[in-house]
Amino acid sequence: MKTFVKLSLTLLFVYTIAANVVSNVAADEPVAKTIKAIELGDGMEHPDGMTIHPKTGDIILAVPLIGKKGNAWLLRITADDTVEKYFELPAHPETGRVTPLGIAFGPDGNLYVSDSQCLGGNPNHKSRILRVVHDKSGKPLRCETVVTGIVQANGLEISGWNIYVAETQVDPSIVEMPMTSGVFVFPINELSSRRPLRVQPYQKDPRFIFNFTTTDAARNGEQKVGANGIGLSNDGSKLYVANFGDKKLIEVTLGRGGRTVRSSRDCNTGSDSAVESIDGLKVCPKGMVFFADYVGNAVHVMNPQNGKSITLAKNALNPNAEQKKAGALDRCSEVCLRGSKLYVSNIDLETPESPHTITVLDLEGVDWEKLK
Repeated sequence: MKTFVKLSLTLLFVYTIAANVVSNVAADEPVAKTIKAIELGDGMEHPDGMTIHPKTGDIILAVPLIGKKGNAWLLRITADDTVEKYFELPAHPETGRVTPLGIAFGPDGNLYVSDSQCLGGNPNHKSRILRVVHDKSGKPLRCETVVTGIVQANGLEISGWNIYVAETQVDPSIVEMPMTSGVFVFPINELSSRRPLRVQPYQKDPRFIFNFTTTDAARNGEQKVGANGIGLSNDGSKLYVANFGDKKLIEVTLGRGGRTVRSSRDCNTGSDSAVESIDGLKVCPKGMVFFADYVGNAVHVMNPQNGKSITLAKNALNPNAEQKKAGALDRCSEVCLRGSKLYVSNIDLETPESPHTITVLDLEGVDWEKLK
């Protein structure tokens, strides 16, 4: 039991181990304007995954219970940035926890959710993919489990009828570098709540279509985080995967039906001094990749074709309450594009003190020519 508790605490703070490493090279000057903070209220202390509701245009936000037992909420951020409760996710029947991270709507109108039980405290293949069933008007009705057996489900995106899920670590234990992680693909039409699909060890499961190693030699193996954020090009032909620990963005060219891999490449070298980690990400229609930098407490955008990036926002670590209310980033982990605004989740796994916020950035006036 002591060993398990120690492992759980290690998992809880795995994002923050190298958080106080200071770069000796100045970062780019942030170029986006911080509009405001959206305050989420008591108990909503670790906001993370976001997606746009296809019928209402609302942002649906996942607020996981990191290391705590009980149900967790999905919130709704309306067009005027009002926060409302959207749907309550039930806890895992065995662990008593639910830790929603990546979320996305499918073509069936239902919402799919990564439940990262590993980050919640249990690494023993308890992570799941949940489906929040919606009615024809877009109202959530119920939650069901459709995939089980994942170690640490993280970023989730959907293209066509395929769900892509980042598996942050394939080994239930914290391993030494290099560590392996990667991506599962699940065809929606093969998922059933009556008989949830159980994944096999990654070497044997044909749905585990891509894997890579995180080496992190420059930081002496302190960032034991592999595949994290995930996104897709507008036409669904290319998958973008965050290699958190190595500070790299990986482009994966998909094959037939989006369920095989033709090739992959690193979009950047990981040596950009302004980027200290790559966490949750979104790909805009023009192909630029917006991502949160948890370690650097910053938000960047990268052109995957040439690896160039610019810093949109950056703040010092551990902002006080007044700074957070003014829109300061606080260990950001995810981004979401809505119009000319970029919404940023401040998950803050290290010092989750109120207020708990979403930072809103104005992208108008950003000089995109710098990415060419």
